Amino acid sequence: MPSFTSLAIPALYQTSRQFAPRSMAATIRQAQFASKASKPDLVTYEEIDTLIHQDNKNVLLIDVREPGEVAQGVIPTSHHVPLANIQEALALPDKEFEARFGFKKFGKDDEVIFYCRSGRRSGLAFNLARQLGYNGARNYSGSWLDYEAKTKK
Repeated sequence: MPSFTSLAIPALYQTSRQFAPRSMAATIRQAQFASKASKPDLVTYEEIDTLIHQDNKNVLLIDVREPGEVAQGVIPTSHHVPLANIQEALALPDKEFEARFGFKKFGKDDEVIFYCRSGRRSGLAFNLARQLGYNGARNYSGSWLDYEAKTKK
């Protein structure tokens, strides 16, 4: 009968091979490809500020806060889709989306940035959008609190 050690060592060896480090060149190539393929998932205040001042029509800014919060102030050029409606909204046909929310629905590869009050709900919206195949989705993790603090300076 084989000992425990003789059975465990080959299994450990197989498992450890899965995590063997790649060559540095392969790691660099993958990082370069990833940086060219898409923008970072997180958005900075500076990007938001530039987006607003350039009035970039190719990037949508979506506020996922509740209506009462939106009444207290918004980031200019943003559109409102409450987090509670995000999943349903992303499933709507284009014309129904536009009729319900008042702006054209974005495509799966279009850049869309979610924000909320502090970044938690926008992170949820971002994750949901990505799970549904919206590869251009990004998250302004600082959200309204960051934007408001930095614009008051």
